[in-house]
Amino acid sequence: MASEQQPARPQGTDEMCPLCGTTVPAIGIYCPNCGAIKPSLRFSDLPPAGLRRLPMGHPAYYPPAAKRSSVRQIVKSISAYVMLTFIIQLVLSMAILVYGVDIVAPEIIDGGSYDLFVVLPIVVTFMTLSGPALLAYYFLLIIAILMSCSWVLLRGFGQFKKELAMTAESRKHSAIFATLGLLFATLFFSVLVALIANPSSDELPDQGTLAESLFSLANASVWEELIVRVLMIGLPMVLVDLVRGKRQTRWHSYILGGKFGVGIPEVALVLISAFIFGFAHFASGWGAWKIIPTTVGGFAFGYLFLRYGITASIVMHFSTDYLGMPMEVIDSLTLQAVTGIAVLLWIGFGALFFAYYSMRVVEFVTGRKLLEPRATTVPYPPHMGWRVPGPYGTGPPPPPTGQQYQVQYELSPHQGFGEYGRGYVCPVCGGVEARWVDGRFQCLKCGHLS
Repeated sequence: MASEQQPARPQGTDEMCPLCGTTVPAIGIYCPNCGAIKPSLRFSDLPPAGLRRLPMGHPAYYPPAAKRSSVRQIVKSISAYVMLTFIIQLVLSMAILVYGVDIVAPEIIDGGSYDLFVVLPIVVTFMTLSGPALLAYYFLLIIAILMSCSWVLLRGFGQFKKELAMTAESRKHSAIFATLGLLFATLFFSVLVALIANPSSDELPDQGTLAESLFSLANASVWEELIVRVLMIGLPMVLVDLVRGKRQTRWHSYILGGKFGVGIPEVALVLISAFIFGFAHFASGWGAWKIIPTTVGGFAFGYLFLRYGITASIVMHFSTDYLGMPMEVIDSLTLQAVTGIAVLLWIGFGALFFAYYSMRVVEFVTGRKLLEPRATTVPYPPHMGWRVPGPYGTGPPPPPTGQQYQVQYELSPHQGFGEYGRGYVCPVCGGVEARWVDGRFQCLKCGHLS
């Protein structure tokens, strides 16, 4: 049997153990009483004596937990892959938006007009656009939507890759994940309400021609975000922050949104704007059944505006409104079948996301986190190079952030003829097994007599 490689025996003077005060002989490496590495070697690559735990009263060190995927990370990763299918739908909707210029522009040039409005909370028209002004406005809508989609996809892609790879934190989401997760949730809830309400044709507004639908839905994606989210959340937050004596780091956050905290004033403004948003749809021709799902949708838009900015709320609004538009423009049974299957998939995951965000609302109201994993403890590691904690030495490095630990005190095995217990520790190799030879202990690991 090949003998184990033993650590080189140090030369020098006797040293005092930093834990129990026992003298460690110059030839020794480990304290013969408690097994601690002597001070001059505590930063060397030596294992603990006998791979033993720390004496009672000294907290164990907790290294990072072994990397293994939790159920929450697995579900998040699967959801992210499902979102990739919707990103394809989003890109297709963007292509339809650009393609629709050939359909909408001639209608505008031929004398089309459009009324711009605000919600107070009833819909109030304040300007009518037509001709070149309306055409320029339409192009601005297209540019705003394309830039918003590109911004969210590009800025959130780095974090989204971690969500695909199951390496992202469970409660921190990329702009892509949060936007599409809320879209799935509101899609599920809207379908559920529609199935329960079973609205008649009289409770559905007339969408008009294809050109009118292409324009009005694109307009809603941008204009409604400006008049509801910016006017009813962003600008009032200026007054709120003045009263609180603080302001956002970036002044344009009050217009473009993003990086806001979620406190009582913010939630109150989101709720008020969401209720007005829902009632405005009823006032514009929808049946009363539409108030509840659009109010929930308005709450999602408001949250995205606060946390991720107006670009995220525009992307969600546009994705929702243009969901069926590719099938209106492209006459393809294959596209209809594939889209139908995909919508069922998105609705199914929407139920999961609706439950998740409902839980987050409950957490905000109660101030308690739900379904949190239990704290785990790891015994003192049998690894190399960790500093020995104790009253005379420096402690171990702090636990990594983002993980939960609880302090655990371990009873050590019997270690010597001192206050820490009774037992044998070889001062040279740290072995804990010996035999009695001529009045002395002989280590069974290295043969040292002591």
